[in-house]
Amino acid sequence: VATPEHLSGHAIVVGYGRVGKVTAALLTEHNVPFIAVDYDAAGVTRDRRGRHRVYFGDAADPMFLNACGLQEASAVVITIQAPEAIDRVVDRVRSLRPDVKIITRARDSEHARHLYAIGATDAVPETVEASLQLSEASLVALGVPMGPVIASIHQKRDDFRAELQQASREAGRGDSHAIRP
Repeated sequence: VATPEHLSGHAIVVGYGRVGKVTAALLTEHNVPFIAVDYDAAGVTRDRRGRHRVYFGDAADPMFLNACGLQEASAVVITIQAPEAIDRVVDRVRSLRPDVKIITRARDSEHARHLYAIGATDAVPETVEASLQLSEASLVALGVPMGPVIASIHQKRDDFRAELQQASREAGRGDSHAIRP
Protein backbone atom coordinates (compact mmCIF):
# COMPACT_ATOMS: atom_id res chain seq x y z
CA VAL A 1 0.00 0.00 0.00
CA ALA A 2 1.43 3.35 -1.05
CA THR A 3 1.78 5.93 1.70
CA PRO A 4 0.50 9.41 0.86
CA GLU A 5 3.08 12.12 0.36
CA HIS A 6 3.72 14.48 3.25
CA LEU A 7 1.78 17.72 3.01
CA SER A 8 0.88 20.50 5.38
CA GLY A 9 -2.22 22.72 5.30
CA HIS A 10 -3.84 20.32 2.86
CA ALA A 11 -7.31 18.84 2.52
CA ILE A 12 -8.02 15.14 2.85
CA VAL A 13 -10.72 14.20 0.33
CA VAL A 14 -12.54 11.09 1.54
CA GLY A 15 -14.10 9.28 -1.39
CA TYR A 16 -12.91 9.43 -4.97
CA GLY A 17 -16.08 8.69 -6.87
CA ARG A 18 -17.99 11.18 -8.99
CA VAL A 19 -18.28 13.84 -6.26
CA GLY A 20 -14.74 13.30 -4.99
CA LYS A 21 -13.29 13.69 -8.48
CA VAL A 22 -15.15 16.98 -9.03
CA THR A 23 -13.96 18.21 -5.63
CA ALA A 24 -10.38 17.18 -6.40
CA ALA A 25 -10.49 18.87 -9.80
CA LEU A 26 -11.65 22.15 -8.26
CA LEU A 27 -9.04 21.95 -5.49
CA THR A 28 -6.41 21.42 -8.19
CA GLU A 29 -7.78 24.33 -10.25
CA HIS A 30 -7.42 26.60 -7.21
CA ASN A 31 -3.98 25.26 -6.23
CA VAL A 32 -5.21 23.78 -2.94
CA PRO A 33 -3.08 20.78 -1.92
CA PHE A 34 -4.99 17.61 -1.09
CA ILE A 35 -4.77 13.87 -0.60
CA ALA A 36 -7.61 11.78 -2.05
CA VAL A 37 -8.50 8.50 -0.36
CA ASP A 38 -11.03 5.79 -1.08
CA TYR A 39 -12.00 2.40 0.36
CA ASP A 40 -12.79 0.82 -3.03
CA ALA A 41 -9.62 -1.10 -3.92
CA ALA A 42 -10.65 -1.75 -7.53
CA GLY A 43 -11.55 1.91 -8.04
CA VAL A 44 -8.27 3.09 -6.52
CA THR A 45 -6.32 0.68 -8.73
CA ARG A 46 -8.18 1.89 -11.84
CA ASP A 47 -7.73 5.56 -10.91
CA ARG A 48 -4.03 5.12 -10.13
CA ARG A 49 -3.55 3.49 -13.55
CA GLY A 50 -5.19 6.63 -14.95
CA ARG A 51 -2.52 8.67 -13.12
CA HIS A 52 -4.81 9.95 -10.39
CA ARG A 53 -3.13 10.40 -7.01
CA VAL A 54 -5.56 8.51 -4.82
CA TYR A 55 -4.76 6.19 -1.94
CA PHE A 56 -6.55 3.12 -0.65
CA GLY A 57 -7.55 3.04 2.98
CA ASP A 58 -10.22 3.40 5.65
CA ALA A 59 -10.71 7.06 6.56
CA ALA A 60 -12.13 6.01 9.94
CA ASP A 61 -8.84 4.28 10.85
CA PRO A 62 -6.65 6.53 13.04
CA MET A 63 -3.40 5.08 11.67
CA PHE A 64 -4.49 5.71 8.08
CA LEU A 65 -5.66 9.24 8.92
CA ASN A 66 -2.31 9.97 10.53
CA ALA A 67 -0.52 8.59 7.44
CA CYS A 68 -2.61 11.07 5.41
CA GLY A 69 -1.29 13.90 7.55
CA LEU A 70 -4.44 14.57 9.56
CA GLN A 71 -2.42 16.41 12.20
CA GLU A 72 -1.17 18.87 9.55
CA ALA A 73 -4.38 19.02 7.47
CA SER A 74 -6.53 22.13 7.24
CA ALA A 75 -9.72 20.25 6.35
CA VAL A 76 -11.32 16.88 5.74
CA VAL A 77 -13.82 16.84 2.88
CA ILE A 78 -16.12 13.81 2.96
CA THR A 79 -17.69 13.04 -0.41
CA ILE A 80 -18.90 9.47 0.16
CA GLN A 81 -22.63 8.80 0.18
CA ALA A 82 -23.15 6.07 2.82
CA PRO A 83 -24.53 7.85 5.93
CA GLU A 84 -23.11 5.30 8.38
CA ALA A 85 -19.64 5.58 6.85
CA ILE A 86 -19.84 9.39 6.89
CA ASP A 87 -20.78 9.29 10.57
CA ARG A 88 -17.81 7.03 11.40
CA VAL A 89 -15.38 9.31 9.60
CA VAL A 90 -16.77 12.48 11.22
CA ASP A 91 -16.64 10.87 14.68
CA ARG A 92 -13.09 9.60 14.22
CA VAL A 93 -11.70 12.77 12.65
CA ARG A 94 -13.35 14.98 15.30
CA SER A 95 -11.96 12.80 18.12
CA LEU A 96 -8.44 13.07 16.68
CA ARG A 97 -8.56 16.73 15.61
CA PRO A 98 -11.16 18.81 17.46
CA ASP A 99 -10.04 21.92 15.53
CA VAL A 100 -9.97 20.66 11.92
CA LYS A 101 -12.65 21.74 9.47
CA ILE A 102 -14.91 18.87 8.40
CA ILE A 103 -16.97 19.54 5.28
CA THR A 104 -19.26 16.65 4.44
CA ARG A 105 -21.89 15.47 2.05
CA ALA A 106 -25.24 14.66 3.68
CA ARG A 107 -28.12 12.66 2.30
CA ASP A 108 -30.79 15.18 3.34
CA SER A 109 -31.54 17.90 5.89
CA GLU A 110 -32.11 15.43 8.73
CA HIS A 111 -28.75 13.80 8.09
CA ALA A 112 -27.10 17.24 7.89
CA ARG A 113 -28.55 18.19 11.30
CA HIS A 114 -27.14 14.96 12.71
CA LEU A 115 -23.71 15.65 11.17
CA TYR A 116 -23.61 19.13 12.67
CA ALA A 117 -24.53 17.60 16.03
CA ILE A 118 -21.61 15.15 15.92
CA GLY A 119 -19.08 17.76 14.87
CA ALA A 120 -19.19 18.58 11.16
CA THR A 121 -18.14 22.14 10.35
CA ASP A 122 -20.36 22.17 7.28
CA ALA A 123 -22.83 19.58 6.00
CA VAL A 124 -24.18 19.81 2.46
CA PRO A 125 -27.52 18.04 2.00
CA GLU A 126 -27.90 16.61 -1.50
CA THR A 127 -31.63 17.36 -1.54
CA VAL A 128 -31.10 21.03 -0.71
CA GLU A 129 -28.37 21.44 -3.33
CA ALA A 130 -30.51 19.75 -5.99
CA SER A 131 -33.40 22.09 -5.20
CA LEU A 132 -31.12 25.14 -5.36
CA GLN A 133 -29.65 24.06 -8.70
CA LEU A 134 -33.10 23.38 -10.12
CA SER A 135 -34.32 26.76 -8.88
CA GLU A 136 -31.31 28.54 -10.37
CA ALA A 137 -31.76 26.90 -13.76
CA SER A 138 -35.49 27.67 -13.72
CA LEU A 139 -35.03 31.33 -12.83
CA VAL A 140 -32.38 31.84 -15.52
CA ALA A 141 -34.52 30.02 -18.11
CA LEU A 142 -37.43 32.28 -17.18
CA GLY A 143 -35.37 35.37 -17.93
CA VAL A 144 -34.24 36.49 -14.47
CA PRO A 145 -30.72 38.01 -14.77
CA MET A 146 -27.89 35.73 -13.59
CA GLY A 147 -26.47 38.15 -10.96
CA PRO A 148 -29.63 38.42 -8.83
CA VAL A 149 -30.27 34.68 -9.26
CA ILE A 150 -26.81 33.77 -7.95
CA ALA A 151 -27.19 36.19 -5.04
CA SER A 152 -30.55 34.74 -4.05
CA ILE A 153 -29.30 31.15 -4.36
CA HIS A 154 -26.33 31.95 -2.11
CA GLN A 155 -28.63 33.63 0.41
CA LYS A 156 -31.04 30.68 0.40
CA ARG A 157 -28.11 28.26 0.91
CA ASP A 158 -26.89 30.35 3.87
CA ASP A 159 -30.43 30.40 5.31
CA PHE A 160 -30.69 26.60 5.05
CA ARG A 161 -27.26 26.17 6.64
CA ALA A 162 -28.11 28.45 9.56
CA GLU A 163 -31.42 26.66 10.10
CA LEU A 164 -29.72 23.24 10.16
CA GLN A 165 -26.98 24.42 12.51
CA GLN A 166 -29.54 25.99 14.85
CA ALA A 167 -31.64 22.83 14.89
CA SER A 168 -28.51 20.88 15.79
CA ARG A 169 -27.74 23.23 18.70
CA GLU A 170 -31.34 23.06 19.93
CA ALA A 171 -31.16 19.26 19.81
CA GLY A 172 -28.66 19.39 22.64
CA ARG A 173 -25.26 20.26 21.28
CA GLY A 174 -24.48 23.77 22.44
CA ASP A 175 -20.89 23.94 21.22
CA SER A 176 -21.47 23.62 17.49
CA HIS A 177 -18.37 23.34 15.33
CA ALA A 178 -20.29 25.08 12.58
CA ILE A 179 -17.90 27.85 11.63
CA ARG A 180 -18.45 30.23 8.76
CA PRO A 181 -15.71 32.56 7.57
